[in-house]
Amino acid sequence: MGKWLLYNFAVAFAIYWTGNIILWFPWSISTNLGIAMMLSVIPLLWAFGMYLCLIRYNGKNLLTGCALTALIMVISSVILDFVFFGLIREAWNDLYKPTTFYGYGFLAVLPFIEFFLLRKVISRKKRNILAKDFIPLGIMSMVSIIIQTIILVNL
Repeated sequence: MGKWLLYNFAVAFAIYWTGNIILWFPWSISTNLGIAMMLSVIPLLWAFGMYLCLIRYNGKNLLTGCALTALIMVISSVILDFVFFGLIREAWNDLYKPTTFYGYGFLAVLPFIEFFLLRKVISRKKRNILAKDFIPLGIMSMVSIIIQTIILVNL
């Protein structure tokens, strides 16, 4: 279970930073375009990440896995939003808007939506977590953080 929980945190971290990169350019053009992207494209990224977590859940009750995944994704997002928007960018005004809370709510229900829509697929695709499963997440996280750092340094 410990490896699975760590995998969930790694997925949340990778998706969060990759999502920031995906949103950065549209948001720099127009806030409305950024919000539109945040509400349309980014949910697909989170859905895929949660799917990866759920197919690797090895517990007896998949609904428990959904609840844990939701909890980890929401907590990770709250902490990373605070770090990125609050501490790094000092953009407190951008942090806690209604869309932010809608996003947290979406992350809280998304694993359950996937459970009800994809239960059979998730069961068929079950797999164990291997050490190599962390490599793409680490690469995605590092590349995203490097790009984000370059952008922030050059602002």
